Amino acid sequence: MKTILKFLTAVIVFVFSSSAAFAADMYPETLDDGNLILVDGGMGVGRYADKKSVAVRVYRPPFYQIDIDIVSVIFSNDYFRDNGNYIGSPYNYSDSYALHLKYNWDTKTIFTKNEKGIWKNWDINHSYSHAEGNPLVPNAAEVAFFAAYGMKFFGNMRNADGYSVVSDNVYNAL
Repeated sequence: MKTILKFLTAVIVFVFSSSAAFAADMYPETLDDGNLILVDGGMGVGRYADKKSVAVRVYRPPFYQIDIDIVSVIFSNDYFRDNGNYIGSPYNYSDSYALHLKYNWDTKTIFTKNEKGIWKNWDINHSYSHAEGNPLVPNAAEVAFFAAYGMKFFGNMRNADGYSVVSDNVYNAL
């Protein structure tokens, strides 16, 4: 019985921790001639980081602060039923918001500002699911840093569970 529970727990952790990798198989990796890069997706809505919106607020190595817009894109459920994915689907832009990020190059940590204006550490060793947090954060942070400076912030880093912090599909799109 314990073996079955361990297996089911491992499967659930894998599914939730690899949401961006799964989303990349379901949604277009880029939109708007490559300016919008997929950073998360689920339930017919893709979330894309807008490379054109990058604004560097602080450049004081090893400390950086960058803002980037996240755009929600709603895809056709009818298209999904016929094709099993949203790649090539008609879509409409929905809401967008600015994601505010602080980086520390030496410790490879990032902080995000919540709606109350409070900076919160994004823990690289926590496997975020949609229920527990914001799985788009590391992917969007990497897009912002790469768009601003032309280099990877996280690179090939893995979290405590051994999962890549940033989806390979994000690097392919960049």
